[in-house]
Amino acid sequence: MPGPAMPRQPRLPFLPLLLGAGLLAGCSSAPQRETPAAMIEPQRVTEHRGSDDLLTAGLALDGLRAMAPPAFADAANPTAAELRRRAIWSNWRGIADLSPSGGYGTVYGSVATVPGREYSALATVPGATQPHRVLVQVPDAFDQKQRCVVVAPASGSRGVYGAIAVAGPWALPKGCAVAYTDKGAGSDYVDLDAGVGVRLDGTPGRIGEATDLAFVPQVPAGAKGVAFKHAHSQDNPEADWGRHVKQAAQFALSALASAYPQAAPFTFENTRVIAVGISNGGGAVLRAAELEGDWLDAVVAGEPNVFVDAHGGRPLYDFGTEAALLMPCVLLPLPADRLPQRPLRRQ
Repeated sequence: MPGPAMPRQPRLPFLPLLLGAGLLAGCSSAPQRETPAAMIEPQRVTEHRGSDDLLTAGLALDGLRAMAPPAFADAANPTAAELRRRAIWSNWRGIADLSPSGGYGTVYGSVATVPGREYSALATVPGATQPHRVLVQVPDAFDQKQRCVVVAPASGSRGVYGAIAVAGPWALPKGCAVAYTDKGAGSDYVDLDAGVGVRLDGTPGRIGEATDLAFVPQVPAGAKGVAFKHAHSQDNPEADWGRHVKQAAQFALSALASAYPQAAPFTFENTRVIAVGISNGGGAVLRAAELEGDWLDAVVAGEPNVFVDAHGGRPLYDFGTEAALLMPCVLLPLPADRLPQRPLRRQ
């Protein structure tokens, strides 16, 4: 039988979680307590054992290194499990250097087989019109005596598995749960011509019929083309990235209570919470550290993408516009023969 939960340990001034990453320890002059928020209940639970584990979906290092993505048995109708495996393959390759000369899996890092369960849901921060994905991986070897949750928001506009290579290899083999969020960005889209979007499990669903679509845009009747959540949600998700991180942590506590009801409750008082992110995932965990309340134990922010003069964060379109304005300045020093060439069009 599991023993009683250990009391929450004091804040750590340093935590050797990720080499070379910046670390901020959560601290305050006096403990603050918040009114507990309503927990987000898991909407989907799947088991991943044997040839389909949490960390690599059974691909192991050789499978992650493969140039071709994992195949679908029926390319026109991939299953949720096949889509998950391909998403994990893609997100590993987008972050980690898996080349044989890179040293991953031999010099550093882990691709250990980690059996366990996944809990996923669609959560919405107050004031937003569209949800963000939250997903928690709970290893079978979760340490109930030293309760630990690592929260990892995706970088860029990656999907919910976007930070799996950042947090999973350290946390999962050590018995920590990992909570992911796409922070209102991600790869969820809607084919407006076909009226089809992406469901919670990754499979397609028809607008007006599927009740678990990750994104349903508010568009005029007859709108055509493709709408992406990050660009077309009519929200400003960047302003809420800190709240997305905290909501993912709250969802992790709910998922752990479902996984281990005999050890519940899981709270911020008895569970250590560490937020980890790189790039604008690093910016998101820094935003989370700014939130009030004594809920976060430490932050590991690697190469955080932040804009210190913004109030809550700049919208995606502002970044795109600024990049377009600055691009000619970047091209000026280049010799003429290296400039991008655009063929002339006949009038």
